[in-house]
Amino acid sequence: MKAFIFGIIISLSVLFLGCAGDRKIDEVISRFQDENVGDLRENVFDISFERVGGKTFILSGEIDDRTLKSALMDTLIANGFYIQDSVVVLPHNVSAPFGIIDLSVATMRSSASHTASMVSQALMGMPVRVLKEKGGWVYIQTPDRYLGWCERAAVQFTDSAGWKAWKKVPKVMVTSRCSVIRDKATGDVVGDLVAGCLIDATGRKNDKVFVATPAGTTGFVNASDIVPFDEVHFPDSADVQKLKKRALSLLRTPYLWGGISVRALDCSGFTKTVYRLQGIVLARDASLQARYGEEIPVDHGLEVFKTGDLLFFVPRKGSDRITHVGLYIGNSEFIHEAGKVKINSLDSTRLNYSRYRANTLVKARRINGCREAEGIVHLLKHPWYAEP
Repeated sequence: MKAFIFGIIISLSVLFLGCAGDRKIDEVISRFQDENVGDLRENVFDISFERVGGKTFILSGEIDDRTLKSALMDTLIANGFYIQDSVVVLPHNVSAPFGIIDLSVATMRSSASHTASMVSQALMGMPVRVLKEKGGWVYIQTPDRYLGWCERAAVQFTDSAGWKAWKKVPKVMVTSRCSVIRDKATGDVVGDLVAGCLIDATGRKNDKVFVATPAGTTGFVNASDIVPFDEVHFPDSADVQKLKKRALSLLRTPYLWGGISVRALDCSGFTKTVYRLQGIVLARDASLQARYGEEIPVDHGLEVFKTGDLLFFVPRKGSDRITHVGLYIGNSEFIHEAGKVKINSLDSTRLNYSRYRANTLVKARRINGCREAEGIVHLLKHPWYAEP
């Protein structure tokens, strides 16, 4: 009987020590993530562990930064753990590490399935990192660092040499709300375009600009629908009146969760689109956009705001979770996507005053004139579009 009881005690002790070890390694990994890994909408850090005995663990999962993985391993070892490494560094087992979006609008989803929720979109001419593949799907990262799955057919794959060569080809950006590529000989439509698409320019004749998509579809676009992708048309500082005009041109555009094309938008997709057409890349979601730019106080009166400032809102007063963004256009008004693109005022004397938005405004950021790595980047200086 004593031996039996002693065995139970030993078993319980091992179980207790094992549980304590599990909690400890979980705490170390969680603390490391909090201190070293950014937002998981922009960074891959999916780490799990399995104890195989004592303080020995199998570490598995995915991460997109080899240096960060090494730092994690060093941290765990420094905390007394013995690690068997099964963590995969992305990209992994991909056809090519880079790609260029070849559809006018490519849907990005939360998983590799048509039934998965849409998280964002990518436009033709957007360079992407290809991180992994699954069947007919690829896991990509767009220039704003956002992550999602899109159909393999939407991407023209390339290696680092091909990506470098692509950067050197003259390009045009579509500025008309919608356009098409037409066959040179017949004039038939051979491709679809929306504002913000970027395509190679191969020549011009009168009012026709000859173009090629990333996958090699050729034809012409009306010159009035595009502008050269250069510093003349996309200067370092955005023209706020053009910014306002572009925003107003999107009035009544319908809402779509994850939408960043002029056909349908979500709130942050709207502000991204307006700024993209002025040559500036913003972060994807409202809560991410709220991290960048010059912070403007929201309790010093409306006179502190300037056209082009981003206004950020929470779902209810007292909340600290930013879920909505709008673009200030002057005279107490802001334009935003909420069911449709519309204009509201923060002035209680105005007919379009929104008491709800006035009460839930918590932050404002000035984008124009600010240049911060990743959060606010000029397209022509973004390393994925231009040579360093």
